[in-house]
Order: sequence, then C-alpha cells, then structure tokens
Amino acid sequence: LEINQAGLNWETILKKRQGLRDAYDNFSLQKIAAYQDEDLERLLHDARIVRNKLKVKAAVYNAKQILEIQKNQGSFGEWIARHHPRTKQEWVK
Repeated sequence: LEINQAGLNWETILKKRQGLRDAYDNFSLQKIAAYQDEDLERLLHDARIVRNKLKVKAAVYNAKQILEIQKNQGSFGEWIARHHPRTKQEWVK
C-alpha cells in the first residue's frame, strides 16, 4: 500500500485496499515478482487500483528485491535488523 500512497491521500488508498489485494494476487511476492508485460498492462487498466505506471513497476521491482534479500539474508526482517540503526522501540514510539 505504501508505494501507492505516495502523493495521495491515505483515505483514497484504504478505499482501494481490497482492489489492490485482488489485483496484486493477495500481495504474494513470488507471484508479483514473476509478473510479465501482460500483467503490467492488466494492472494499468484495472480501475480498482492506482493506475500509475511507475507505481506498478515499483511494486514488481520491490517484490523481486525482497525475494533476493530473503534468499541471501534469511529474511527481510533480518536484513532490516542488520542494516538499520533504529531499534524496534524507536520505530514504534
């Protein structure tokens, strides 16, 4: 949801949440990372989501990157823990 929210009102994104979930295969990283050009075209014509080409491409790119991090680092959470200086308490205050 974060990628889609950039520059838009959160209320708009929250109203599109189920459409985003459906359009992006329940946010499955494996499925999104495997999207081909026809999937991008399908998304760009889906009125239930934010139809911005850069945002759609970013979702696919990010899914690929997270899968690569998981493969090399064990999990995305472990990578964050090793690379970010903030503690959980600092993030949630």
